[in-house]
Amino acid sequence: MKKHILIGLFIALFALPFGAKSQVFLGEAFVGYNICQVDGDMIMGFFKHGVNVGVGVIVPVWTKDKFSLELSMEVLYNQKGSKQGRKYWDHVIDSVTGHEITGEYNLSLSYGEVPFMVYFTDKKVVSAGVGISYARLMGLTEYEQGIKTNVTATSGEFDQNEFNILADVKIRVYKRWKLGFRYSYSLTPIRTREYFDIQGQSLGTFKQYNNMFTFRLTYVFNERLEDLQRQEYRYTGDNPKFHDKALERQRRKLARQREREERRKNK
Repeated sequence: MKKHILIGLFIALFALPFGAKSQVFLGEAFVGYNICQVDGDMIMGFFKHGVNVGVGVIVPVWTKDKFSLELSMEVLYNQKGSKQGRKYWDHVIDSVTGHEITGEYNLSLSYGEVPFMVYFTDKKVVSAGVGISYARLMGLTEYEQGIKTNVTATSGEFDQNEFNILADVKIRVYKRWKLGFRYSYSLTPIRTREYFDIQGQSLGTFKQYNNMFTFRLTYVFNERLEDLQRQEYRYTGDNPKFHDKALERQRRKLARQREREERRKNK
């Protein structure tokens, strides 16, 4: 039911711009760096790193004064997961697997992801957005105690479909280049797993969720730089419209001065 609701939100969100007038579609390309962890896997810390690359499209739907509202859709290759280095050095052997218990863990998840975002932009410089995404698990490798497990993307332990909630901030740093920071968290569990201690006693069954921060560099393809310049003129006073008003005020001021001088002469 939750998946159907989210899919309905996707459709409703992107049905809006097609009724808007004077649409301008802008293309984007992204390259980013992820720092990740998996909540619920008994490991604490954002020690897993990955890449975030892809393309997107922006649709401005509303503009007023210095503010604008934009919708965007992206197609990404996104690496997530969890990692922990060696934790135990006393060379204890697991009686079930026969492997040394080191505490090492490394989970690498590769997703194809489609985020849908709503951005609020100020002066075409700073944008803040929220959204949701659908991700499909494309690849998976897992190492426990330094040994590769038999778990794969299609073996059934992990849900191949993932839905996320996103929050994003990006700042224009030079012409069409922007720097961004994004946070994402799974709305749906990626796996449910039971954990045991060294003695084989159950520690409980936990649902696991991807938890990730991303730093990204964005390039906007077909954004007209003259639009940015006009936007800057509007708020710095360089707009000809502002010059005309200033000249008109100066003319009125000079006219009043001449009138006062004429009255003094006539006295």
